[in-house]
Amino acid sequence: MNWKALLAGLVLGLAPALLWPAPARAADDKKFDPKTEADKAAAEDAQERADRAAGKKGLHQRRFYGTFLLPSDPTAQANPDVVGTFVTDETDPKPNRTYQVKVENGNKEILASLQRNDAKKVGVQGKLRVDDKYLIVSGVTEPAPSPPAKERRSAGGV
Repeated sequence: MNWKALLAGLVLGLAPALLWPAPARAADDKKFDPKTEADKAAAEDAQERADRAAGKKGLHQRRFYGTFLLPSDPTAQANPDVVGTFVTDETDPKPNRTYQVKVENGNKEILASLQRNDAKKVGVQGKLRVDDKYLIVSGVTEPAPSPPAKERRSAGGV
């Protein structure tokens, strides 16, 4: 086969795809719109209060297991309330999901605990908001080292 003809066919075949502008994706999905997100969060909070009033408890809060990551450039974030990212691990009921993390009521103790556990596996108590985009953290379970085991036998064996 003639390599020039193959190259010409390849170039002519890919030219429209390379030169034609890509269709505009839903840019609204990527943009941060505080009003829309506040409305969704308010609706989800109202639903949670209604569920509690009806006697349904424990539907919205749950424990998440995974890795917390601080942002590499905190000033570049669109939403100033986001303090980092949480990636669930395989021990979580919904593994390999990524959430943007917010701290409930701006609690500085929780924020300090999350910052201490940057890039470490940690368990957090929280709830999902705005179509499972944000994880609102209300508590952190920090990993603790195992206590040293006491030696029960002599070094010589049984």
